[in-house]
Amino acid sequence: MIKLQNVVKNYEGYEAVKGISLEVKEGELYVLLGPSGCGKSTTLRLINKMIDRTSGEIFVEGEPVDAFKVESLRKKMGYVIQSTGLFPHMSVKENIATVPRLLKWKEEDIRKRGEEMLRLVGLSPEVYGKKLPKELSGGEAQRVG
Repeated sequence: MIKLQNVVKNYEGYEAVKGISLEVKEGELYVLLGPSGCGKSTTLRLINKMIDRTSGEIFVEGEPVDAFKVESLRKKMGYVIQSTGLFPHMSVKENIATVPRLLKWKEEDIRKRGEEMLRLVGLSPEVYGKKLPKELSGGEAQRVG
């Protein structure tokens, strides 16, 4: 599903990612764990082409990331950022529906998946679906994000 081969990211004066190689197969859960500044977020940004790598190869679904248009690559993956990243003027339900709508899902499928995702993170769709981000605790906003 995602494969990195000896991926390096250099910034002027230092190497942020030092030759990481890993493979995450479909259905696997993979955790990047380490201290602040060790390259976890940089590695994720490299995978979805938010930043360019210095060297090495990255593959998604067996294809080099360079073969994808950036927009289509990013639509293929879920990505949870450290801050919540919720649109403040949209309800929880609307925030969750943003990417499926961009992908032109049917409204019924969007509704069902949104409810499923809220339940998955321990939030009731009936209680949380209509709330705005400012009405959520930090932990609730992180789970929605």
